[in-house]
Amino acid sequence: MFRQLQEIRGMQVVTLTEGRIMGSVQKMYLNSKKKCVSGMVLKESRFSGQESWVDIRDIDKVGEDVIFVKRASVCKAKNPVGRSLKDLMGMQVATKGGKIIGSLVDVEIDDEWRVVEINLSEKRIVEIDSRQAIFGQDAILLRVGAETQVRKASRQKTGFLARVFGSEVVMETAGAISRAEKAGVPAKTAVKTKKTTRKKSRKK
Repeated sequence: MFRQLQEIRGMQVVTLTEGRIMGSVQKMYLNSKKKCVSGMVLKESRFSGQESWVDIRDIDKVGEDVIFVKRASVCKAKNPVGRSLKDLMGMQVATKGGKIIGSLVDVEIDDEWRVVEINLSEKRIVEIDSRQAIFGQDAILLRVGAETQVRKASRQKTGFLARVFGSEVVMETAGAISRAEKAGVPAKTAVKTKKTTRKKSRKK
């Protein structure tokens, strides 16, 4: 599992050749076809607050407090590639055999930035076969029989999204997803509603 760091969001990205601080990590994106993290969006700490993109292949090393890239030129002013990991929260998870097994709450990433497990509501976990898994527009499809591989977490598991966005956000989302599933409401709708409510409360 991805044990190199406790948290990614907010970590500074530093260049090894120039010793420049390029900004802090704001968002992470996923390559849906390869089922791996495609890159990250940085935000400069200066007043301009400009954003830049770093491809995951340009990450040289992840340290305890900072992330290293070779040079400043790998941080580019371009649109993110892939899908925001945060937007995956609440997506329905089903098997290709037609069995719904839950909704995505979090993911586990290995040392190669590949998604290896999906955390479901009610503290359940299922491994994925990246060759057969499909991260679609509205649902995640796993291999036939994947429902038999769903297991209970032996302890409260902190996944990748919790490390990136904070465990409080993920726990709140997990609660919303669980309530939605029990009420028969699409979990993705519940997550969107929760995000909208949070934005409105901030404006007030």
